[in-house]
Amino acid sequence: MYPTLKLKPISGRQLHRLRELYDQNRYLRVRRRAQVILLAHDGYGTSEIAAITRQSPMNVRRSLHRFMEHGCTSLLDVPRPGRPVTITPAMEAYLRAAVVQSPHDFGLARPGWTTQLLARVVKRQFHRAVSDEGIRQHLAHIGGVCRRPTWTVKHIAQAQPGYAQKKAGLPGS
Repeated sequence: MYPTLKLKPISGRQLHRLRELYDQNRYLRVRRRAQVILLAHDGYGTSEIAAITRQSPMNVRRSLHRFMEHGCTSLLDVPRPGRPVTITPAMEAYLRAAVVQSPHDFGLARPGWTTQLLARVVKRQFHRAVSDEGIRQHLAHIGGVCRRPTWTVKHIAQAQPGYAQKKAGLPGS
């Protein structure tokens, strides 16, 4: 069995930061780590904290060790590995402008936008390939709404007369 871990006394400022992380952080993992530290501060043991937070005792110990070494910053998530974003700010501005126009304005004989068409237009303009899925995710991130077969920008669609009646007629609305 592992030896009992005892936290050093936590200062008022650090305790305030811990409570803030626990109450206001939107990431569950960060909130749970803050909860572990707060429970340890209140005098709970490792096995009790593990039972309360439904984590393994090893995860509880890991959070406590990291906190003792690095403080509150150790509770935050580190950036996860993955492919970097391929859409630049210039591409984003171009996408925003393209979505509100017709594909006909770009020399395409299509009635509406698809992610594949937008990817093709971005590649033609910037000489850089972006996947259809990358376009879809980025449009969702900037507030684009996909209703087959076209993309619309939500705030522009809502400003159109009759938007509420159209939306009310859709199933699931």
